[in-house]
Amino acid sequence: MTPVKTGDGRSTQTAYDVLVLGGGITGASVARDCALRGLKVALVERNDFASGTTGTCMGMLHGGLQYLLTNPELTKTECAESGVMQRAAPHLVFAVPFLYIVDDPDKVDKYEAFFTYYDQFQKAKYGRPHVKLTQDEAVGLEPGLGRGFAAALTNDEPGVDVFRLNVLVALDAALHGADVANHTEVRGLIVSDAGAKESEQNTEEAEQDTDEGPGARKPRRRVLGALVRDTLTGEDREIRARVTVNACGPWVPRITALAGLDYRLRPTKGIHIILDRRVTSVGVGVNAIDGRSICILPHENTTLIGTTDNDFFGDVDDVRPDNQEIEYLLTSCETLVPGIRQARIIRVMAGVRPTLYQYGINEDKVTRDFEVWDHEERDAVAGFVTVAGGKMTIARIMAEKTADVVAAKLGLQSESTRRRTSELPLPGGDRVLSRRDLEKLAERHKVPVAAVNRLYYRHGSMTEEVLEEGCREPGGRNLVCTCEPVLEGEIRYGVRREWVRTLDDLRRRLRVGMGPCQGFGCSEQAGAVLGLELGLDPETVRADLAAFRQERWKGQRTALDGEQLRQQELAQGTWLHGGGWGVE
Repeated sequence: MTPVKTGDGRSTQTAYDVLVLGGGITGASVARDCALRGLKVALVERNDFASGTTGTCMGMLHGGLQYLLTNPELTKTECAESGVMQRAAPHLVFAVPFLYIVDDPDKVDKYEAFFTYYDQFQKAKYGRPHVKLTQDEAVGLEPGLGRGFAAALTNDEPGVDVFRLNVLVALDAALHGADVANHTEVRGLIVSDAGAKESEQNTEEAEQDTDEGPGARKPRRRVLGALVRDTLTGEDREIRARVTVNACGPWVPRITALAGLDYRLRPTKGIHIILDRRVTSVGVGVNAIDGRSICILPHENTTLIGTTDNDFFGDVDDVRPDNQEIEYLLTSCETLVPGIRQARIIRVMAGVRPTLYQYGINEDKVTRDFEVWDHEERDAVAGFVTVAGGKMTIARIMAEKTADVVAAKLGLQSESTRRRTSELPLPGGDRVLSRRDLEKLAERHKVPVAAVNRLYYRHGSMTEEVLEEGCREPGGRNLVCTCEPVLEGEIRYGVRREWVRTLDDLRRRLRVGMGPCQGFGCSEQAGAVLGLELGLDPETVRADLAAFRQERWKGQRTALDGEQLRQQELAQGTWLHGGGWGVE
C-alpha cells in the first residue's frame, strides 16, 4: 500500500469503498470477498497475518463434532465450509486420521450412535464413515496408546497450515485489487458528526439511505476511515473509506471504543503444547481429567496437544500459558499415551478467542457462533460494521455475511454482489502437481526433492514460479533451515510477494524457527538473507534477530524444567558467548 503525500507532509490515501481492520483469517476473508465483488478495498493488520488468534489455533478445518448435539446447524456449516477450503487449497489441506477413545464400556453404544449421526454431515467435508475398534485393534493401529479403555472410534478431519492459509487469503484479495499492509496499526478512527463540513455530502446520503420506514434511524455520526501508523517505520497516514469493517478478533472492543461505542465479548483463553516429535501417528481424542475433550495431533514433524478453554480477564496483548495449564494437558494425556512426557516440549503457545458475550454458562460452553453488527442500525453510527465470534473453519461464511452487509450499505446492484468465494481457488490451488511433476522440477532447478515437496505444500501450483524467481539467483538453492527444508530463494520470494518484513513474518510464511531448534540453528542465516533482500542496515538486522529469539525463548521458558531447562540454558549460553544478542 503506497501512501500519497498531502501538502502538509502527512501521508494519506485515496478513498476506498471498504477499509478492513484486522488481518487474521476473518479480516483477510472479508477483504477477499469484497475485492471479488469489485469493491476498492484496503486491508491493514497491526502486526502480521495470523499473528493473533488465527496463529494460535490447532490448525484443523474440522467439522464441528463437539457442537453436534447443541448446535447441529453449526456442525453442518462447518462440514460444508471445510469442504470448500479443501477444494480451494488442495495442496495445503491434509487429512488427519483420528481415534476417539471411549473409556467406559457402558458408553460405547452411545458414542457410536453419536458418530453415526455425525457421518451424515461428514460427506460435505469428504470424511469417511466411522469405524468402531476394539482396544486391541486400536493399539495395533497406534502402538503409542496405553491400555485400559473400552473401545475407539475412527474419524478423519482436515488439517491445515493456518499461517499459509491466512496469507493466501490475503494474497488472493491483493490479486483481485485490494491494497494490503501488515505492521500497520490503527491509531484512531476518523469520526465526524452528522453536520460536519467534511462529511456533509456523505451524511446527506446516509440520511436518505436510512429513511426507509418509521423504524429507520438517522446517523448521529459517521466513521470515515482510520488513522494508521507503520509500526516499523513510524510513518503515519490516513485511510478513508465509505465503510470501515472492524474484524480485529479479541481487539474488537478496542476499535469500537474508538468510535465511542461499547461492544462486549467473552474472550476465552486456550493453550497448546508443541512437542519435538510425533508421539502418535494419528490424532487422538482424549477425555481430560475434568471431562472436557482435548486432542493429541501429529503435525509436520511435531505434536500439538490442546486445547484449554478458560475465561480470560487480562490484557489480550499479553497472553501467556501457565504451568497449571501445561500440567492439565500432560496429565490428561499421559494415562492414554504413557510415553508423552519423554518427548521434549519445544514451545507452548497461548491465544484468546473472540467469543461472543454470554452470561451464566460455563466457559467451555460459550457459543462459537458469530455476529455481524451494522452500527448504523444498532448505534446510529454510519459507515461502520463489526464482525466477531466464529471459528477459523467458518471464516469464509463470516466474511460473506459481512460483505453482504457492506454491499447493501453501498447500494450495489445484485450482479455486483454475486458471491464467488465458494467457487474460486486460492492462489496455488488451481491445479494439482503429481509426484513426478515435483521430481522434474527438482531435477530442472537442481534442488533437493524434499525441498520441492515442501515448496509445493506451501505454494501449490506456484511452486515453479517460486523456483524461477528466487532460486536462480546466486545462493538461491542454499538450504537455510535443516528442521524445515527452506531455500534462500523462497525467503526472497516471501519478501517480494508475501509481505515478509521481519523474521517473525518469515516464521509464519515458511516455518523457519518452528522446528526442534526453534530458530537457534537457522535464524542467523535467515536474518542475513532477509536483511540483504530488504536492504536493512546491520543494526536493524541484529535487533530483529534479538527480538525473534527472545519471542522464541518466551514460548519455551514456561514449559521447561529439570534436565530440559539445563540443556536449553546451556545452548542459550553457548549462543550468547558466541556473539548472540538479547535473550534474557
